[in-house]
Amino acid sequence: MVVKKSAKSVKKSPAKKSAPKKKQAITQKPTAKKAIKKVVKPAAKKKTTTKSAPKKSTKLEKDYFKLPFEVYYSECVGVTQYEFKSDIKTTRFADVKAVHMEQGRSWGALFSCDKNKGPELYCCLMDSHDEVDPSWLSFQEEDDISFNYGCDYAVKVKGNEIKFVSLTEEQEDEDAEEFLNVSDMDYCCSYAFMAYEIGETCPDYIILDAGDSRIKIDLDGYELDDENNRIKSRRIINTEDLDHEKYGNYETLELWDAKSEWVKSIIKKDFPKDKNLSLAWPSE
Repeated sequence: MVVKKSAKSVKKSPAKKSAPKKKQAITQKPTAKKAIKKVVKPAAKKKTTTKSAPKKSTKLEKDYFKLPFEVYYSECVGVTQYEFKSDIKTTRFADVKAVHMEQGRSWGALFSCDKNKGPELYCCLMDSHDEVDPSWLSFQEEDDISFNYGCDYAVKVKGNEIKFVSLTEEQEDEDAEEFLNVSDMDYCCSYAFMAYEIGETCPDYIILDAGDSRIKIDLDGYELDDENNRIKSRRIINTEDLDHEKYGNYETLELWDAKSEWVKSIIKKDFPKDKNLSLAWPSE
């Protein structure tokens, strides 16, 4: 009886001890694999970080020179306006008898550049405009405008040249045969001429990325707060490092050139048969 009990106990004890050992060995292998996966994940995060870092630096330098922007002038900006007049129906440009000119001042004028290729923004940052607003800068609105001076010029066509000339004494004399009663004439032609003399005034600020983030900066490239105070820690564009060779090719406009373009556009639209006519130099 003693021998039987000891034999049973010997058989059972090895089976119980060996089974758990095998299970433990199996469960340890997956645990080791999970640990390896966790180590790999931080490496993937580092890759993503290195890719996104260059995007921030390139966007700051390149995108603002491709995005629309606005320019604001709070100070007085001179304004010149011209309108053609006649006392007969105009079927050709020679039927235009006079041009009425007015000059005044504008305050709080806002302009926008929708097609910014780089040189346009550079021109505004450098405040390098010629006499009047160029074609790439579009007027948007103003706080106030007033005209305080006006006069009339006779329109003369000689050969292929158009001239605006001061009225003679006879043209101003009501009793003379050559009298031009400009005040009673009707305005004619498609549209009037208006130019803002921004070359004489410095803008208050520029709004970058006008269609989205609308970041307001001064002409040195520093961001401005809501009260137009410079935030010294936020220099969006370092104007001292701008490349004149890269951005120097921009269009500027003198007052006479703007008038000449206006006359061309009037002829093209209203008097296409007179396409050989152009504004003479010099002309009022």
